[in-house]
Amino acid sequence: MLETLLETLALDMASVPAALHPVIAEASVARSAAMLADQLWPAGLPDEIGEVERFFWADAARVLGERRDLESFVLLTSLARTVGPAGRLPLQRAHVSRLRTQDEVPEWVTRIAGFRLTSAIVSEDITGDGLSVVLDYDDEQHPHTVVVFIDNNLGAIIKDVFVGPPVDRVLEAYERGGRVTIRTVRPPIAAGIILQALGETRDYDDPPVSEDFEFFTGLLVNRLTQMPERPVRPPIRPLMTTRQREQLVEEFLESQYAVGLPDDAADIARLWIDHAVDHTVGGPQRVSGVLVELFLAHWLPRKVLADSTYFDAVPVVVKAWLEFAGDRTHLPLDTVDEAIDAVDVWQPALEAAAMIDPVGSKPGERVFLDDATNDLEDAYRALAGLGSPPQPDLRGLDNHQAATLSVLAPHAWLMAGETLGTAYAPDAFDIAERLVRDAPDLLTKARLSTWPRAIVWLLAHRHRLVGPGETLTPYTLATDLSSSPATLRKTAKLLTDTLILPR
Repeated sequence: MLETLLETLALDMASVPAALHPVIAEASVARSAAMLADQLWPAGLPDEIGEVERFFWADAARVLGERRDLESFVLLTSLARTVGPAGRLPLQRAHVSRLRTQDEVPEWVTRIAGFRLTSAIVSEDITGDGLSVVLDYDDEQHPHTVVVFIDNNLGAIIKDVFVGPPVDRVLEAYERGGRVTIRTVRPPIAAGIILQALGETRDYDDPPVSEDFEFFTGLLVNRLTQMPERPVRPPIRPLMTTRQREQLVEEFLESQYAVGLPDDAADIARLWIDHAVDHTVGGPQRVSGVLVELFLAHWLPRKVLADSTYFDAVPVVVKAWLEFAGDRTHLPLDTVDEAIDAVDVWQPALEAAAMIDPVGSKPGERVFLDDATNDLEDAYRALAGLGSPPQPDLRGLDNHQAATLSVLAPHAWLMAGETLGTAYAPDAFDIAERLVRDAPDLLTKARLSTWPRAIVWLLAHRHRLVGPGETLTPYTLATDLSSSPATLRKTAKLLTDTLILPR
């Protein structure tokens, strides 16, 4: 294990300039220590975990303490300053002992994991797509920053962590680029923002993060947890009530931007608000080309079944909404224009999702995939390749169970067919039927719209369609199902713990 750590450390440091050696050494060993913890003591009672960890690092301290080469001393120094409390003491003792007799220790080695956080800034894109938290380590020999990018369009997860230049150069770059607001915050507040976002990131099975995130996260956590002050938790984001959403729609319809809009304007504006509030961070009045893409190309086609009459109205209403929101938030006109241009770019995604027939209803009428409506069965007939779903057997069910099964089973059939392939639709239908018949009390433990998604998640994993070498990853599957991996895992486990499912 130690030879592997030494080899990894040497490779990580070989490709960076000498000025970054103390930072890269800290990052490399922090990452390796975290990986060892996941592999060697991931489960068991807390006392058992502590014993394994203590014995391991005590042995590592003994072996490294007996060596005299510089590489092992660099590793020992890094471990003594990054390993958690359970294993730190023997490593620190071995480090002190070797320091007394070690020859020709470069000055940079003494700086490993010894940097002091002096200030922090938060830079936020004016579109609200994300923010960067910049931690300033103003050291005389090795000044640098640690930059953490948080993506609001994915629920405020951390997408990137990297080591940047000194903070004055970072500020110069932000000022040259424009389109950002910059504020200074106290280090405990910055730490709280980062740790909350890190918690959101860890809710994903396979978050869409950069390689630098994987490398520098251990360093980031190590530095934040060793701060002298406790992190300050960010304020809880206020919820937007149903009445507040309706009021915002009314204000939009009464504005100059709503003049001449189609009859579906109120419905479409409300969908925009619901998507922005429930699936992103920053609120419904964000004016962002990325938010336009998410709404038009990903969320709305999976949320609504409608014909071209309804979907033709969406771009017009969204453009008017963006102008309305840009005016209220006093955004620069070029930012608003950029978001409006994005509507034209992503309009074909809506056109591709439009149904051929108006599902036996009036032209322009739409059907929510999460709604319990008697028209759903007819809606599925317009979906190419799948035909009509089977008819659920409603005998022996009360009115509530019959209504639930009539919606749930076709939804599961549709989602499995669309997401995994037509061969998996019958199994999804069968599981949904058994859920309503055999475990009706289980339905109260999740939203009705979550159950078909969980059924598809379960089938994908049971048939090994997710994983290395497969086209689906847990993250892409969850994205296709418009849910989070954590929610899908939890709900699918309820199924496997309660029902005897087909293999």
